[in-house]
Amino acid sequence: MTKTPCLSALLAALALSACHNGAVDYPKLLPTQQILAEPTLPEHSGEAAQDPDSTQAETVARAEALRRKAEALNAPVIEPATKARMTEVSAQ
Repeated sequence: MTKTPCLSALLAALALSACHNGAVDYPKLLPTQQILAEPTLPEHSGEAAQDPDSTQAETVARAEALRRKAEALNAPVIEPATKARMTEVSAQ
């Protein structure tokens, strides 16, 4: 008999999920040829298309800079001298 509350809750959830105000837009369907077409670069990526090596180098440099920043964030938050003082005070 424990399945009855679960079944009731499931049916209620299904009924509520079917209710909407009709304002939901369905995605636009695309022709198969357009879906299967080879991807193209957007217009704003002209520089990357002209010089992909430079763009790759800039991307790698930026990634390295972000990695260095992330490593810097792993440093201790409390300086060792301050931590030692805190430990002394809490031990008293």
